[in-house]
Order: sequence, then C-alpha cells, then structure tokens
Amino acid sequence: MTQIPSLIFVIGATAITLSSCQKNVQTVPESAPQSALQTAAPQSVQAIVSAEKNGYTAHSIYQVELSANISGREGGGLWLWIGLHPDGTGDYSGADCGHGGAGAASDKGDATWHYTGLNDASIEIDGVVLVGLGGFVSTITVPSTYGHYTGTIGSFITLPGFIPPGIGFSQLQVAP
Repeated sequence: MTQIPSLIFVIGATAITLSSCQKNVQTVPESAPQSALQTAAPQSVQAIVSAEKNGYTAHSIYQVELSANISGREGGGLWLWIGLHPDGTGDYSGADCGHGGAGAASDKGDATWHYTGLNDASIEIDGVVLVGLGGFVSTITVPSTYGHYTGTIGSFITLPGFIPPGIGFSQLQVAP
C-alpha cells in the first residue's frame, strides 16, 4: 500500500517539474483574424488549430526524448524532448547542466530536421542550443525507426570537445 502514495507523489512532482518546460499556448492568436475553420469548428478542433499556430502540432511524426548523463562530481547531463513535424521543422524543450557549474540551464527553441543515411535510416536534427554548455549548437542523430535505444554520452548528440566521447550513458526514445 505504501507504493501507491509514492507513485502518486512521483507523478505529481514530475508534472510540476515538466510543466515549466512547455511553451505558453495562447487560445486566440493576437491580432489575427479567425479563419472560417476556427469560427465553425468545435472547441477541440479550435484547440488543435491554435496549438499548431503556436509551435505544437498534434500531427508530429516523431517525438524524440534524449537523456545523456555523466555521473560523478564533475559530471553532468542533458534532458531533451524534441517534436518533429512533417515539414522538416521541430521544437525542443529541456535542460542541461554540469555538476561542477552553476546548475541546470533551460533549453528551448526551434530546430530543423531531415532524413539521412542509407534508406533514410537516420534522422539528423539541427539547431538545438545547449545553454548550460555556453550556447553550444549541437547536432542530434537518431534512428528513424520508433523504439528505445541506449548508448554512451556522444552516441546521439554532438557535444563540445572538452567532453570526452564514449563515457557516461544515454537513453533515447523515438516515438510517434
């Protein structure tokens, strides 16, 4: 019985923490006329149209979640969620930090992506800025097949040269 309250606490704490990583979505675009679709559509459709105009779309074809960590006193990590849209654009939200530095820094913005490799086996995501690493602009390369993947710190993301490759661990989820 003690596991259920613990689980509720973890879910509640996660929801509070993650809500700060989301974009502010306006329900009505400022100074933009409503389209005929917005005027005649039910509220659920209006919410989707509004969300699409503000950077999120219900029609993302990929959602990429990446965690890369180096343990220890001088370690650090990054945690990113990236939504990829059919038109080659995307947006991301997350954080990165170094244990020896000033703490976690918020990472949010827009990115672009394209298929790469033999038979489009990979996705390359460009323009993700890691604020806590001095504004380093990274490239993320992930499989184009939905699934869960593991690796070391540099398996899926380019990092500044002072971070040695092949250490730490990464967890990656590529989802619809």
